[in-house]
Amino acid sequence: MHPAFAFLAHRWRSKSRHGLHSPFIYSLVDQCVYAHAPAVDARVERHFSALKRDARLLKGMDHGQGKETIRSVADYAKTSAMPDVQAELLHRLAAYLKPMKALELGTNLGKSLSYMATGFSKGSFVGVEGNPALADHASDSLKILGIENANITCNRFDEVLKDASLHYDWVFLDGDHAYEPTMRYFLKLKERMAVGGVMIFHDIYHSPGMERAWTEIKKDRDVQVTLDLFFFGLVWLGLPQAKEDFSIRFPRSLFGLL
Repeated sequence: MHPAFAFLAHRWRSKSRHGLHSPFIYSLVDQCVYAHAPAVDARVERHFSALKRDARLLKGMDHGQGKETIRSVADYAKTSAMPDVQAELLHRLAAYLKPMKALELGTNLGKSLSYMATGFSKGSFVGVEGNPALADHASDSLKILGIENANITCNRFDEVLKDASLHYDWVFLDGDHAYEPTMRYFLKLKERMAVGGVMIFHDIYHSPGMERAWTEIKKDRDVQVTLDLFFFGLVWLGLPQAKEDFSIRFPRSLFGLL
C-alpha cells in the first residue's frame, strides 16, 4: 500500500485515547503522546535545523545498499533526518519511560539520539551507525551540544547484536526498512530486552516488507502489548496484562504534521 493511502487508512481505523481500557497505554497516550512537555532544548533544535544549510560533503559507505556514498550534510538533514514532530515524541517517550540502558540502530546525523538522550539524562544511550562519515559527524554533534549520556559506535547492526551479554530496556530501530533484516533484528533483540522494556520501530508502513514485519511482530507469542502510531510501532514484552494491540492517532490533529 502506498504510504499516503496507508496513512489515511490508519487515521480511519485508529482511536484517540478515549475508550482505551489499558491504564498503562491510556496514561502513556494522555501524558506523553498527546502532551506538549517536556520541550526539547532549544540548542538541540537550532543545531539540527542549521544542518539543513550545511554544504559540507560526507563520503562514506551505505551498508544497506552496499555502495559508497557522497552526500552533503544538508542533503542528509533534509531527506534522512527525522522530522521534528517525530523526534519530539521520542524525547517525550524517553522522559516518560525513563530507560536506563538504551540502544539505537541507525543513528544517521544523530538527531533522534540527541532528542532521546536529552529526554532522560540519567539513562545511557548508545547509537549504532554503519556509515563512518555519519558516525563521526553525529559524534561531533553530541560534543557540540554537551550531551554526555550518549555515545556512538560505527559498526554493522548484526555485529553489535552478536554480544548476548548486552541487555536493554529501550531499543529504537531506524535502519534497513525491509522485512528480512527487521525480523532478524527483532528476534535477536527479544533475547536482550529487560522485562517491561520497549522496542520502537520507525516507519512501520515504509514498504510492504515493513508492514509484513510489523504484522508478524504483533503476532509473536512473546509480545504482550503493541502501540501503532503509524510513524512508530512500540512493542512491549512481559507486561502484566492480556495480549492487546492498540492503534492511536498521531499526531492528534493533522496540523501537528505541519
